[in-house]
Amino acid sequence: MKRYLTIFLATFFISLSISSAQDLPVIKTSADFDKLKQLIGDWEGTMKKPTGETIDVTLSYKLVSNGSVIVETSVEDGTEMISTYKDKFGKLTATHYCALGNQPMFNLSKSTESVLDFELDPACGLKEGKHKFVKELKFTNNSKTKNVLKMEYLVINEDKTTESSKATYKRVK
Repeated sequence: MKRYLTIFLATFFISLSISSAQDLPVIKTSADFDKLKQLIGDWEGTMKKPTGETIDVTLSYKLVSNGSVIVETSVEDGTEMISTYKDKFGKLTATHYCALGNQPMFNLSKSTESVLDFELDPACGLKEGKHKFVKELKFTNNSKTKNVLKMEYLVINEDKTTESSKATYKRVK
């Protein structure tokens, strides 16, 4: 009797997990989301800070949530941050969970074959002259092998001055 119960339960849970995976919808993503998916993997490089200092940086991209979200884990000089990228009504958006303690949200403002440019979504509530936050992000991946990534971001300070950082990464995995 125990043997039949064990076989039944094993079969039940296996079929449950298979049917759950089959019940997931096919996620349609934008061409820009698909372009960003090409970055999935691990990257290492250096970043030039506004002070002129050069620091070590890493990026890691992975696809989650049934292929509907890209999670970026970045480490700048030992400080880890997370960003997520997803389509919202067919347009690529981003949320950056920043070491500054805020979460700026972005909308894609420009897309070419090699460039993805993001600008701040005012709906996130961050205000120039009141908060310090990342205002713009730019990805450039125009190398022939797509194994070199350049990233720039613009931080706006509470006094409305800006700081720009630029990084160059090479794919390691």
